[in-house]
Amino acid sequence: MTAAAGLIRRDRGMPAWVGRVVTQLGVAAAALVVAALLLLVIGVSPVDAASAFWSGTFGSPTNAGTTLTQAVPLFLVALGWIVADKAGRMHVGFPGQVVTGGCAAAAVGLHSGGLPGVVAVVLCALAGIAGGALWAGIVAWLWASRGVLEIVSSLLLNLVALQTLAWLVRGPLQGSLDRQPQSANFPASALWPAVESVPGRTLSYDVILLPLLAAGLIWVFARTTFGFELRASGGNLEAARWSGINPVRQGVTAIVISGGLAGLAGAALLFAGSAPWLSEGFEAGIGFNGIAVALLARNSPVGAILTAIVFSSLNVGGTSLQALLDVPSSLASVLQGAVIVLVLVAAVLAHRRRRAAPIKMKELVA
Repeated sequence: MTAAAGLIRRDRGMPAWVGRVVTQLGVAAAALVVAALLLLVIGVSPVDAASAFWSGTFGSPTNAGTTLTQAVPLFLVALGWIVADKAGRMHVGFPGQVVTGGCAAAAVGLHSGGLPGVVAVVLCALAGIAGGALWAGIVAWLWASRGVLEIVSSLLLNLVALQTLAWLVRGPLQGSLDRQPQSANFPASALWPAVESVPGRTLSYDVILLPLLAAGLIWVFARTTFGFELRASGGNLEAARWSGINPVRQGVTAIVISGGLAGLAGAALLFAGSAPWLSEGFEAGIGFNGIAVALLARNSPVGAILTAIVFSSLNVGGTSLQALLDVPSSLASVLQGAVIVLVLVAAVLAHRRRRAAPIKMKELVA
């Protein structure tokens, strides 16, 4: 009996979703170890800290509502990164797009006092999307027409957006009765409706965006021509061109959509948060943290829901630890930084594992 044929295949190892789950659990476990070590260094019991952390994040409906509400903008920015990445475009302009989206939404919201609530809410959300999309459109135009790397132009435009925000809250949008660099309070009709069963108005109905947008984006990527062309452009530029797909057009579209999602995140920060006014620091690092959320989720829209809640709980829980155990509030930022570093390490290890995957020979014996 002789070998009739041989089939060479690359061992694919575990399924992709298993790899994502293992990565997320591994990063979470490593972050917990880092947190425990830091707490021991400053003389705080990790058990007491864990109890205070849970109490401050999910220990009551009010705190759980705050955690979920703060997760929504992170999730929206993460989706923006995922859309751009699918088309092979990498930009870091989300902080600027969150700011411009928030500014546009604030400008509309401040003048919507006489409108019905539903109309005012929709207009503010659309203004946020438009503001972020237009700011991202500058990045897309510079890349498509001038060949400017989007990662460079978007980073510089972040600075321009922050300076524009500082000018607005000290000038055209500054509250007339307030000397602080912030706008007047938004009309109650423009604020996004809250879930009445959660006390303290800490949870708005924008939380439904988490499952709806995740499912919608998965459907677009898997079932639509646009999603296929987007993935083809990001997967293989030359193959996309030979297939009749214009990768430049797809890249521009992806950048603009990602900016619109970041702009919507800016509107959510202002109109679903606890501070209903525009101020200089309202962006609060959401733009860059949202990128980390997407990376930790390995660009999975569903995984981004979980990781957004994790990052949000670090912010909310850090405040609780400071109030109950006198733990420095900067510990939350340190843990977020540790998570980002761990995500990068996990990404590098996963890339090396894929490259080193063995080639196996399967012999078919006649």
